[in-house]
Amino acid sequence: MDTMAQDAEYIANQCKYIRKMLGLTQENLADASGLHVRTIQKVESGRYATEVQTLRSLARGFGVEVTVFSKPTPEQEKRQQEEIERAMKKTVLVPTSPIKKPNDFYSRNQEWHGLLINSDAVEADDALELTAAISDWMTDLDGIWDISTASQKLAYSAEIAELCRELEGLGYLAHFGHFRQQHVHDKEMVLSVGMMTFLPKSGNDGDRYGIVTLDDQWEIPEQDRQKI
Repeated sequence: MDTMAQDAEYIANQCKYIRKMLGLTQENLADASGLHVRTIQKVESGRYATEVQTLRSLARGFGVEVTVFSKPTPEQEKRQQEEIERAMKKTVLVPTSPIKKPNDFYSRNQEWHGLLINSDAVEADDALELTAAISDWMTDLDGIWDISTASQKLAYSAEIAELCRELEGLGYLAHFGHFRQQHVHDKEMVLSVGMMTFLPKSGNDGDRYGIVTLDDQWEIPEQDRQKI
C-alpha cells in the first residue's frame, strides 16, 4: 500500500472504528503502536496521507493485518470484519498502576494462574538487577500467597514496595495490574493473569493501560469484552 493509493478518509474512519471497538483511547493506541498521540490525531482527522510504516505500527497496535486500512472490494469486506472481530477477542486493555507503598501490592495481589513480567524498557544494569529481584519475589509468592496470614502478606508487600522505591530512585516504576483469559476450546477455563511492567518514570508516573495480545488458544471472556 503506497500513499498514492490511499483513501485518507477511509483510513481515518477505520482507525477510529477499530480503536473504539477495542475500547482504546488515542493515548492507549499511541502506547500500543509506539506512535505519538499527535500522529493518531493526524491519522484520524482524515486530512493527510499516512506513511506506510505508520499504518503498520497502527495495525500492530490493534493486532490486525495492515490490509484493514485498504478500502476493500465487497469480497474483501467480510474478511476485514472477521479480522476486526478476531482482534476484539484477542486484545485486552489492562489497567495498571505503580507500586509505591505496601498497600499498592497488598490490596491487589492474589494467587494468579499465570504472571506476565516485562522489563524490555529497562536499560540500566543496576535497574535490571532490581527488576530481577522484584520478579523473583513474584515467582516465590506463587502458591504461598493464599495460605499466608494477613501479617505475612503485609510483610511480603513491604519488601516488594521497598524494592520498587529503590527502582523509582533509578528512574523506573513497577506497574502492576491483572486481566482474565479464557481457553478457546474450553469455555469453563477462565484464568486470572497478573501483569507487572517496568517502565521509565517519566510519562508513566500514574495509572496507565497496558495492551496484551493473547496467544491463539486464548481469548478474552465475553463478559470482559468491550461493549459497543
